[in-house]
Amino acid sequence: MLKRIDHVGVVVDDLFRAKKFLESLGLTFEFERELPERQVRAAFYRCGDGRIELIEPTTPEARARRLGEGNRARIEHIAVEVNETITGAMEAVRGLGVDFTTPQPVAIDGNLNIFTRPDTCEGIQFQLVQPGAAPCAQPAPN
Repeated sequence: MLKRIDHVGVVVDDLFRAKKFLESLGLTFEFERELPERQVRAAFYRCGDGRIELIEPTTPEARARRLGEGNRARIEHIAVEVNETITGAMEAVRGLGVDFTTPQPVAIDGNLNIFTRPDTCEGIQFQLVQPGAAPCAQPAPN
């Protein structure tokens, strides 16, 4: 059902500083984008076969909800590529008692994605990803 880790999403207080740190570690910058509908800016860095997504909330409400009080960074989710279809993976994990944050997968950058509710999977939020299964939107310019 699950193929590989696609990326780990890390919510950060300061995207600029977090990017500089990952670059100092020698990680390769892929792209940056702003998602106003999700109230975030994000940057992706290649790390071997996977990626690290840095996520900076853009409003005080989003910052409080996603980062919490006094935190500079925290791991938010683990994105996992599914073996076949996202709907098949959803059915399989629903059978384990897992629920999702939305009723249907959403399209992000040409992929279908759905997030689990952490309270239904031992406190861990997973993002299931089916690459190339949705119309591709252009990433925001850097």
